[in-house]
Amino acid sequence: MAGNTGGEGRVRLGVAGASGRMGQRVVALAAADGRFELVCALTEASDPRLGKPVMFPSSDDCGGVVLETRRSRACDVLIDFSSPVGTLAHLADCVRDGAAIVIGTTGHDAAALGAIREAARLIAVLRASNFSLGVNLLMSLVERAAAALGPEFDIEVVEAHHRRKVDAPSGTALSLVEAAARGRGVSREGLVVTGREGAVGPRPAGQIGVHAVRMGDVVGEHDVHFGGPGETLTLRHSALSRDTFASGALRAAAWIAGRPAGQYSMAEVLGLT
Repeated sequence: MAGNTGGEGRVRLGVAGASGRMGQRVVALAAADGRFELVCALTEASDPRLGKPVMFPSSDDCGGVVLETRRSRACDVLIDFSSPVGTLAHLADCVRDGAAIVIGTTGHDAAALGAIREAARLIAVLRASNFSLGVNLLMSLVERAAAALGPEFDIEVVEAHHRRKVDAPSGTALSLVEAAARGRGVSREGLVVTGREGAVGPRPAGQIGVHAVRMGDVVGEHDVHFGGPGETLTLRHSALSRDTFASGALRAAAWIAGRPAGQYSMAEVLGLT
């Protein structure tokens, strides 16, 4: 059950999506972090590395932990960087065992988001589109700027990621849109346009544009532009390494371990609320 800890009071940690780009960095940083004991590493059934020990760049295995599809050992917290479908399976396991879950996977549909909210009635859940300190500060700044500048300023969000990213716009870009809408005191429903093409006509009042760029090995860039009468303001965040997100996810895992059921946010982890 959540709240119990491993050897020497460490948090027993599971990582879903452990063979992916983000999952590998979470596993590697967790192995070097004295707060955690890695107890399981999960991957898809199609992964050719299934059943093999988790390995690090030093070629040392991680205490006998092997890649598996569903966890065979109890954990206190599971960090999920798998897939929208994978999230639901791992979420069900956490509800069954009473483990907390930190969800970094994006691209969930309305039904999946509803399942996550329901799970939060039974276990501690933290879902974030981005775990970096800078991005979470950016969201706060965007909300404040949208409120201060008012409806006379148009808002455009431009995000860039590597060519392998499968969802667009990014979850972070959509969270930035939500922050802008909160600042204006409106719902984003009906206001968002993703890209423009053809004779679209004059820009409707209150519209928020979102544009996705996919190229090369870009880790993550987000620009929020405010354009008003005679001036523009741009707020920008650039991620230079996936370790930024991995370390943030571990910070969230350490924070949520042992907490009561509920839905938490990175703003709470970072003391921004």
